Amino acid sequence: MNFLDHTMIWAKGEAFEMSLLALVGALLLVIAGLLWKFAPTPVGQALPIPLSVVAMIFIVAGMVSTWGNSVKLTQYESMYEQSAPRFVHAEKARVRKFEDLYAYTIIGAAMAFAIAIVLFQLSENETIRAIAVTLVLIGLSGLVVDMFSKERAKTYEQAIDAEIVRLNDMASDTP
Repeated sequence: MNFLDHTMIWAKGEAFEMSLLALVGALLLVIAGLLWKFAPTPVGQALPIPLSVVAMIFIVAGMVSTWGNSVKLTQYESMYEQSAPRFVHAEKARVRKFEDLYAYTIIGAAMAFAIAIVLFQLSENETIRAIAVTLVLIGLSGLVVDMFSKERAKTYEQAIDAEIVRLNDMASDTP
């Protein structure tokens, strides 16, 4: 398997993950519709609007990211063919940059959970409590997406490091 294959696996995994996020958004939209139509309780009637907002965020984020990754696939091939060593080093820098973002996801999820708990505990208002539930969904989704993303990034970074070693070995073997 050459390095470009590792890049394609990484990008396709990212696209698949974001497709699942869009699918979860669509499912949440169906659930919101069912609650809107059939929920007999005030909480059940308060949940559809915040749930629909979260569903639309998931759908849009998932679709945009899936499309963006599919566009990148052809760009990756072209960049790799132009200069494999430059591409590998650019990928190393890019992976390092987005690894720092994982800490922000943890902070964001913790804030979403904390705000949700405070809202849920301090308010008896059904709409406020429904918003709190959707904040938990957002925080949990962010953690799940990043869990898989971080795993793929670590695997991809190992492939990058191995390729850099291979390229360095090839360069040192060249007279």
